[in-house]
Amino acid sequence: MSERAIQVSPEHYDFERYDDRERWMSYWHQIRVVLAVRPRTVLEIGPGSGVFRSYLRSAGVDVKTLDLDASRGVDYVADITRLDQALPAGLVFDAVCAFQVLEHLPFTELETCLANIARRANPNVFISLPYRGLRVRFAFWWGDHHITVGHKFLLPWRHKPCPEHHWELGYPYTARKITKLLAKHMDVVERGFIRENPYHYLWQLRSRSPAGALEGRSLPGAAADELADPGAGTR
Repeated sequence: MSERAIQVSPEHYDFERYDDRERWMSYWHQIRVVLAVRPRTVLEIGPGSGVFRSYLRSAGVDVKTLDLDASRGVDYVADITRLDQALPAGLVFDAVCAFQVLEHLPFTELETCLANIARRANPNVFISLPYRGLRVRFAFWWGDHHITVGHKFLLPWRHKPCPEHHWELGYPYTARKITKLLAKHMDVVERGFIRENPYHYLWQLRSRSPAGALEGRSLPGAAADELADPGAGTR
């Protein structure tokens, strides 16, 4: 059992407040990119309101969950910085997911979390983080065709994260800097803003650990195209 205090109260996951329209678009992208690698087993760290795990389980995926807060109905009540103590030795998953989770821990503990995740992935990893800045989104529909563009512009000054977060993407924690940290532990396959919700920045990664060294599948072209062009968001 972790000694870390629970940072997010159950009331935080109120439907109207937490599962807003933009977050449902993030769920769609998260589910789509994970199902694209056809996992049989998934570890979701920080399940939040449970939408992601519920859908994957309905699709026949064996999903295990981990959180510091037992009220989330998780399989493992544990601190992500102590993942090896919480999980059985040798247990790995086809995909490990941490969506909007790592910002809830001090930045100084990020690399510990990444190393723990990499050891338990065989080989796929999906991570998203909040990106603080000027949010721009454009959508156009023409009959059965549509185009959506979303981007977040970096604010050139420090900002104060929301009360539940220790840090967020932006200055000085740029997407480029975080990608370099991720690349120390895993191979970066795809990355970019979620177009319909550019507050969320998503990475697909592949573990290089012995357990995760098996050949993995990258995102199919259509799934990869759903992420915004990362080149503009690497500042």
